[in-house]
Amino acid sequence: MGFSVSGSLVVVLLGLFVALSAFYGSVSNAGERVAEARDAAADRADRIAGSDIAITGVSVFTTPSCGIRVEVNNTGSTKLLLSDTDLLLGNQYRTGWAGDAVVDGAVNGSEPNTDLWLPGEQLTVEQSDLDAAPRSVKVVSGPGVAATREVTGAC
Repeated sequence: MGFSVSGSLVVVLLGLFVALSAFYGSVSNAGERVAEARDAAADRADRIAGSDIAITGVSVFTTPSCGIRVEVNNTGSTKLLLSDTDLLLGNQYRTGWAGDAVVDGAVNGSEPNTDLWLPGEQLTVEQSDLDAAPRSVKVVSGPGVAATREVTGAC
């Protein structure tokens, strides 16, 4: 009877050890994932807080066709990407504008084929072949900050 009690105690303790090992691994991994998610949320909040844009100029031109020129400054402390920036003219989403955009005096940034829009730089966008001048212009950057300005000119 002594061996069967000792043997069953060993089996029970071994089972508890295996169960606790699996439990610890699961709890540890879940805790790490929660911590990583909180860090990612804090980083995103910091990017949003450090991002800001301002539309500094809007002008309508009529030759050779109706168009608009928009100048936007990156006034925040976060670098932005043109590929993550959206342009709305009169509540109409525009596509394909980033290829012709000028950042701080050089096409697509200071390096060829880049879409970086660094703090303090100005983005200039021209859209032509419009049916009419839009009533407003809205630029939305990747982190979710936006700037809106009314258009006073007409085509």
